[in-house]
Amino acid sequence: MSLDKAIKNLRFDKRMTEIHVNRGVLTKAEFDKHLADLPDLAHNVELASDDESDEDFETEVTAENAH
Repeated sequence: MSLDKAIKNLRFDKRMTEIHVNRGVLTKAEFDKHLADLPDLAHNVELASDDESDEDFETEVTAENAH
């Protein structure tokens, strides 16, 4: 992949957007439109359960390390 293509792929990268807006590579309006156009993937979320106690976790980790 060329450097130019790699940079274009990073245009909306969360870590780079503020830099791109400040340098004029990306406008705030373009970024806002990009965010609005992203699909809603809320149905793919798996909620974490807090059912296990810390003691159970420590027992599992200790058992795994014993092998």
